[in-house]
Amino acid sequence: MSLGAIIVGLCALTLLRGFVNSVRQAQLSATLFGTTGMLQVHRTGYLKNVLSNPLDLAFSDSQELREKIRAVPHVVALSPRLQFSGSLAATEPLSLDPSAQVSSEPKTTFLSANAVDPSLDRQVMPQFYEWVVAGQPFEGPSASALVVHSDIAVPLGLDNIESNLKQPKDQWPVLLAPDIDGSLSGDAVQVTGVLGTAVPTDKRMALAPLHTIQRLLKMENKITEYLVRLDSVENAEQVQRRLRDVLGDNFEVSRWDEVAPFIKDLLDNIDRIFGFVTIVFLMVIMLGIVNSMFMNVLERVREIGTMMALGIRRQSISAMFVLEGALLGAFGAFVGLLMGLICVAIAAQIGIKIPAPGSTLKFVLHPFVTTTFLIEAFVLTTVGAAVVSFWPALRASRLRPVEALAAV
Repeated sequence: MSLGAIIVGLCALTLLRGFVNSVRQAQLSATLFGTTGMLQVHRTGYLKNVLSNPLDLAFSDSQELREKIRAVPHVVALSPRLQFSGSLAATEPLSLDPSAQVSSEPKTTFLSANAVDPSLDRQVMPQFYEWVVAGQPFEGPSASALVVHSDIAVPLGLDNIESNLKQPKDQWPVLLAPDIDGSLSGDAVQVTGVLGTAVPTDKRMALAPLHTIQRLLKMENKITEYLVRLDSVENAEQVQRRLRDVLGDNFEVSRWDEVAPFIKDLLDNIDRIFGFVTIVFLMVIMLGIVNSMFMNVLERVREIGTMMALGIRRQSISAMFVLEGALLGAFGAFVGLLMGLICVAIAAQIGIKIPAPGSTLKFVLHPFVTTTFLIEAFVLTTVGAAVVSFWPALRASRLRPVEALAAV
């Protein structure tokens, strides 16, 4: 029974660890490749001045500056971006059917947008483009393409991409935004893609071609940030220090966990909660082993008495019970972890679809466990079983031979 408890407990623990790992990895990937990037480069003071206009801290996007960043070890790619705010106005509904009732009164909604270089941005933020649920980013011949969130597209009647692409330019929605001088600038844009929500994020989000927005805002060759992708997120702190030295005091370099500290706290909380669950699992297993070993002592009293009468030392008897507990824990851990590993591999192959809170898209989770976890679980179970077996072993070694031989 104790062996069965160990096997079932370790198998369940392995499955849980695999699921937790996949959730953690999915959240981290969505952050690194869909929202913040691994590193961000801004003008000094950009992140602290949250209430100011981001255009006030724009800087020139030069080839020399790009090469400086790319030359730093572990940097794989970078994407220039221009953050801006504005509004989108459209006449709703937009229909190709001549008999449809068309409202002439435009609807307007606020949006918070990023102007990007489409080819470079895909290299740094590939997962973001997987969240497009309709159309394709910047599809069509027009340079005035726009990708908006579904919470913007649906109320404005812009969620039918096929219809949008067939609309004449005079029926396109109008993008209005204050330029660098504070004047309101506007231009007709064509919605070519609609975003879903994979993680809790700003649903006023939109994406536009960089050159188009630079022209609209009178900010030729100006950007507000670089997003930087590294070969591994583990190198983020090292690259951050190096970039600060290379770029000087005019620029600030921020890691993903500094831009989105709540995500870092979430991941840390996941690890802490699982650590607590692991302790509970192991305590239940250890209690089962203690109970089993006490039963072994009670059932073997006469055998223990016989061994003592034959001259076997008390320490040897105690060691035998401790060894039995350790072997019980080791064998149960090996079988339980092996069964759990097989179940995790099957689940990873199939994939588990699960929506995140506040999202409209589903994460596809692929559970996995690390070698470190398997080794730690095996060692902890084996050592723990040996330790908790010491109490029953001590009781067995203290039996008096005469009383033990007379036991029924």
